[in-house]
Amino acid sequence: MMRMISIEARSLIKMKINNMIIRNFKFHHNLDFDISEQNFLVYGENGTGKSSIYKALYSNFYYFKDKKIVTNQIDIKEKFIHREFSTENLEVNIELNNNYLNRENNILTNAELLENQTIYFADEKVFQKITQYDFYQVINSELIKHFPLLTELDSIYRTIRTSVNRSSIDEQEKLVIERQEADRLFKEKFQEKIPLDEVNIILKKLDENFEIIFEVKDSDIQFDTKKFISPKIAIKVKDIDDKGDFKNHFNEAKLKLISIAIYFALAKKYETNSDLKLLVLDDFLTSLDMANRKLIIQYILDNFGKYQKIILTHNIQFYNLINRMLNIRHENEKWDIKNIFLFRENNHETALIKESNVNYLYRAKKELKRGEFHSSGNYLRKEFEKIVHEFKQLLEIGKMEKLEDMIGALKSNDIIFAVKPHDLLNQINKRIPNLLGILNSTMDEDKKIDKVRELLEVINNEITQKKCDLSNLKSILIKVDFYKNILFNPSSHSNEEIEIYRKECLNSIELIEELKIVLEKLK
Repeated sequence: MMRMISIEARSLIKMKINNMIIRNFKFHHNLDFDISEQNFLVYGENGTGKSSIYKALYSNFYYFKDKKIVTNQIDIKEKFIHREFSTENLEVNIELNNNYLNRENNILTNAELLENQTIYFADEKVFQKITQYDFYQVINSELIKHFPLLTELDSIYRTIRTSVNRSSIDEQEKLVIERQEADRLFKEKFQEKIPLDEVNIILKKLDENFEIIFEVKDSDIQFDTKKFISPKIAIKVKDIDDKGDFKNHFNEAKLKLISIAIYFALAKKYETNSDLKLLVLDDFLTSLDMANRKLIIQYILDNFGKYQKIILTHNIQFYNLINRMLNIRHENEKWDIKNIFLFRENNHETALIKESNVNYLYRAKKELKRGEFHSSGNYLRKEFEKIVHEFKQLLEIGKMEKLEDMIGALKSNDIIFAVKPHDLLNQINKRIPNLLGILNSTMDEDKKIDKVRELLEVINNEITQKKCDLSNLKSILIKVDFYKNILFNPSSHSNEEIEIYRKECLNSIELIEELKIVLEKLK
């Protein structure tokens, strides 16, 4: 139920998201989750509907910012309705701590709350666009959605564009003078609107040793075709001649860092002392290594402290990195950290967002005492799935979405597991140059072989020290497989004719407790 707060009290409270309900929006038929006015970190594999949450939030909070939404150029229901429930209403209902922002199809209730608020959304596509095209185009096609005050730059040429279409030969000289004056004003306003110094400060904080500049090419008029040519803006590296090929001068990771620096510099410039400060980021750091990601998260935590931050990711290493950084900074209590899981309900893939510390085992024991064996078995299934996902996160098992695949990987004798395997891989990678140095050296072959053996012995010892002995886990999983088939799976279906016995529940509880012991020892 919505909490009622007096108008006087509301004015003193900063706006935060408390709860979100999504109905028939893209992937989600029915999704309800709490954020509890905290920052929100969500991990979910590709295909779990993570980006649908981002789009749902965007459709509400960017109501005024994205002019295509407010002017109904985008039909939200038509574009985002769940295709299996297209005749039902689309809903995105957001409970704030002191108000609400509810969408039904194309109608957003309380949209006026969003005026003059500080709200930023960015995903991989946004950052990719910033360095992909002529920067003048980027401003007018993408950045004005996030920073509406940038529309002033393009408006400088509005009168000239109109005049060119109607111009006669006698007016050409006058138009040239007006265009030149517009170019002068544009350069002045561009320097004012785009915080270049702050962009380069951020690049330095991200441990980069270069600076960028913007090179503006004047606009032009083609009088024979009555066409106005907009100015062009190229991003350049200061003191480096890129031969006019900026994008090929840098790899994808460097381009991403430049985009991030530009976006965050603009975000800080245009933030206001508003009731709502919201930063939502969806899988925005692909193509970057963990060192870069760490610096970016550090920058966000240092510079967006007053914002409610929502970060969605499918990258388990990145998710674990943020968790570790929050631990080091003692900021865990400021974050609600959850995972997205999929299960089948009424023959539909359904997402569930839950905390990693939800104790389904406790609930299973409680239901068992009440004699509710089906309910107990269902909670045991959920606890087992949660534990397997925790093993997956801890051991950083690769991209596996199906429970069976994860269990198969954990039982495999062909895979070496280590806690924080990314750290182990980095350690091994540091040895590779030494190995190549030996192989490419001029020493005689016998000496080379001895040196290579010594180095491989060092690498082998490092792997041995870091790898996990999962033999006990594998034996438990083999036993759990039996109960998964006779208890966990049947209890997840509402079929009271399937007989479930107390002994099966008790044995499963014992095995799950053994799994939890193994998990805790690895942490």
